[in-house]
Amino acid sequence: MNQLQFEQISLQLRNIATGYARRYLARADDVDDAASDAMLRLWAVHDSLRDTAHASRLSAVVARNISIDMLRRQRLVSIDASEVPTSWLMRQQSNDATPESQLEWKEDEQWLRQRIEQLPPREMQVMSLRQTERRTNEEIAAILGISKESVATVLSSARRKLFNQIKERNRK
Repeated sequence: MNQLQFEQISLQLRNIATGYARRYLARADDVDDAASDAMLRLWAVHDSLRDTAHASRLSAVVARNISIDMLRRQRLVSIDASEVPTSWLMRQQSNDATPESQLEWKEDEQWLRQRIEQLPPREMQVMSLRQTERRTNEEIAAILGISKESVATVLSSARRKLFNQIKERNRK
């Protein structure tokens, strides 16, 4: 494909790249960065593109891979004590709790945050969308571009890991 042909379909290719990036990335800036990066990579190989269909398929694959790489490089959710509101149970306990029990609750909450941060990125992202943002499985599936059954499986796996860690901690 020559330069003129590439320029003629570049808007179409960018739309494809943007659509695929949007399936994986939440922030609009990240989506735009991924689409731009995909277009740069396509331009680098535009001489080897056979036709519009080949360029379209490659645009989708490149945008998908760039988006996944971006997700792997960043922590999707930063759970910071200043960002997370105090849990309902913690607020209920603090009204009539002793300083020792309040400290114990705070330590437990911090321990749990650390375990959540240690989950694989996909599990941590699904947990955050479900527990923090209160999204449904259908909404999470649409955001991440996976099936709602996959969302349920990932969520179940993350919860099971956390539950087992809590059981192990309570045995000690």
